[in-house]
Amino acid sequence: MQQNRAVKIEFKNFEENSTFRTIHYLGSKLRSLEFIKKTIDEIDPSKKGVCDLFSGSGVVSHYLSGERLIFCSDIQNYSKVICEALLNPISNNFIDNFIPSLKRKEVIEIELKKFKKIINYENQILNGNINNTDKICNFLEDCSIYNFIEEKNKKINKELYKVLSETKKILEKDKKKFIITKYYGGLFFSFKQSIVLDVILNHINNLNEKYKNFLLASLLSTASDLVNTVGKQFAQPIRPRDKNNKPKNGLLNQLKKDRNLDVIFYFEKWFSKYSNIKARNKEHKIFRLDFKKTLEKIDEKIKIVYADPPYTRDHYSRFYHVLETISLFDSPIVSKTKIAGKIKNSRGMYRENRHQSDFCIRSKAPKTFEYLFDKVAKKNKILLLSYSPYDENKKSHPRVVTLNVLKKLAKKYFKFVEVRTLGKFTHNKLNKSSLHLNALDEAEILIICKN
Repeated sequence: MQQNRAVKIEFKNFEENSTFRTIHYLGSKLRSLEFIKKTIDEIDPSKKGVCDLFSGSGVVSHYLSGERLIFCSDIQNYSKVICEALLNPISNNFIDNFIPSLKRKEVIEIELKKFKKIINYENQILNGNINNTDKICNFLEDCSIYNFIEEKNKKINKELYKVLSETKKILEKDKKKFIITKYYGGLFFSFKQSIVLDVILNHINNLNEKYKNFLLASLLSTASDLVNTVGKQFAQPIRPRDKNNKPKNGLLNQLKKDRNLDVIFYFEKWFSKYSNIKARNKEHKIFRLDFKKTLEKIDEKIKIVYADPPYTRDHYSRFYHVLETISLFDSPIVSKTKIAGKIKNSRGMYRENRHQSDFCIRSKAPKTFEYLFDKVAKKNKILLLSYSPYDENKKSHPRVVTLNVLKKLAKKYFKFVEVRTLGKFTHNKLNKSSLHLNALDEAEILIICKN
């Protein structure tokens, strides 16, 4: 039996529960959770397990975990960290004492004192004359310590060159200790924020493994709230100048708003949120794997495979690469790009060889979807595929595979293919409202595929 009809379901009063937004996430499913759950409960009233194949920020897995066994997987490590904290929460005296212990040891103040020159230099710019916007722009464009070390640019402001040189010497004494500051200080966070984030990160990585995911998840959520960019994403640092090379209006106000946020305050807030999660099922499994390898792991406990793969070049690792570096606690090589005819480090400080999903590549996506359909069908599971439509007549980022093509491919492997829509709903696009690409009102579709 094949179904092409669109079944429209609306939920006017979405009630909040213990599931929360863990990070600012492109195409977040937070507002469509009830729609997803009701559909899953209808097609499988037996309450068997669900495999969340592209778990991302973990909200779908967490929402379903109260009633069902969850296998969740993502190729990105930050996702695994967050999902571990959501699905396998811990609570004990050691965890509760982490922040008080950090404060008692005064280690934060000690490290901040080492970097007082670069911190003071940035503070003078933020709190200085509002008309001195050229100096602000020069700082944002030239403050990267990683670029300063790698590219050896001597044409920058003399005062900034001096403080960067001194900061470089401090970092060279312990190259692994200040990863966030080296790569992202001044670009995505203030230097004071990045140093405090580094102090917390170092303390986390010196702990027993069983505590790390809980604390790292709190830190990742903190970083996502603090980041000083348009839309709280990590794709690009703020561009301080407009297309005419003039400082943008409101630049200083935006900097002050984000860069004066207190790291410890936000870390305590997120620490409290994760602490309030109650353990629901000891058998949940979390993987950091490619979707193909994850499909090999699902067993008789799993009835439904929920898949929300990326459909455009936007649904991508460049929006979360900073979180990936924090979670991995490594020292990645920054990818190169051509800027004004010269090969330079990418503006976004992207990790070299960052993951590229075949679902995002037009030439590969159809075959990749066929692989997904084929494997799920052969395992005799139900596939629930999320899809966000777009208007081909408007300025929208096109999906690499259209809904009609998806349905056609699905019917090759499943006898029953049905489409359901959530009604009026628009995803957060993580940019200024004036730059929003148009989207259809029916911005969340579920495709049910079963035999």
